[in-house]
Amino acid sequence: MSKYVKDILTEQLRTRFDGLDSALWVEMVGVDGITTNQFRRDLRARRMRADVVKNSVFRRACGEGPLRPLAEALTGPSLVITGGESVIDVAKLIEQWLPKIPKIKLRGAVLEGEYLDERRVAGLAKMPSKRDLQAGLAAAALSPGRKLSAAILAPGSAIAGCLKTLIEKLEKAEPAAAAQ
Repeated sequence: MSKYVKDILTEQLRTRFDGLDSALWVEMVGVDGITTNQFRRDLRARRMRADVVKNSVFRRACGEGPLRPLAEALTGPSLVITGGESVIDVAKLIEQWLPKIPKIKLRGAVLEGEYLDERRVAGLAKMPSKRDLQAGLAAAALSPGRKLSAAILAPGSAIAGCLKTLIEKLEKAEPAAAAQ
């Protein structure tokens, strides 16, 4: 590959990965074209993207950015997947595709600038996503308010229930007294 072509590819990759601090490195060797197209279509539907990269060009494109640890770790055929809410969502999607593509292998990831090796990236799909963590935090923040409002409203509800029962008893007793 000529220096001119490498410079063009480097610049394209630099603009593509500029500003990203998370990516997943996958190895997909020996997978047929139809399955690969279905996999890429599923990625696109979830606003994710897979790029087959030449390792040396990817290293040049990353420079000293947040994806540098991943770029230095790349060996062999490399498919870099980005997008979605976070890399955790990408890892969960890969876990869903494992039965369909047994040859797919998680090799590494960069999660907000921190490199995760092959051993640590396996547990990435089991982690809660950013959305799940935010929902849990919101529920924890709202819980004391809910409990307080329930404690304030409970005595009034009990009194209202007692009054309603008393009224019903008196209404039933009135027709019986009038009949006598």
